Amino acid sequence: MLKASKILHYLALIIGFQVSLFFTFFLIADGVTDLIEGKAAVIPLMILMLISVGGYILVMSNPPRGAIIMIAGGLFMMVYLLIMGGLGEFKMSLIYGLPFIFPGLVLFFNRPKVT
Repeated sequence: MLKASKILHYLALIIGFQVSLFFTFFLIADGVTDLIEGKAAVIPLMILMLISVGGYILVMSNPPRGAIIMIAGGLFMMVYLLIMGGLGEFKMSLIYGLPFIFPGLVLFFNRPKVT
């Protein structure tokens, strides 16, 4: 693996870790309080977020599958937010989806070659 390729791989791992950590804490802080208040509309978003974070965790043992799960979770989250909020929530769908999609794409296309 080239030096630049390694740097890109580890940068994607670091960004994926930060995104997963942030959204996990956000999920605990905001999602649980919404559930306690009786707002069940947050459940699908919580599930999609947990799938994306689970994809990052899977990247550590199986990079291609974990990256695909991260990408799919981010895309489904974007589509779900666009369906539920309409085009008025386009920015929010990007804010929730792209942080999982970009590291997932980098980790998928820049995985270590098995010799």
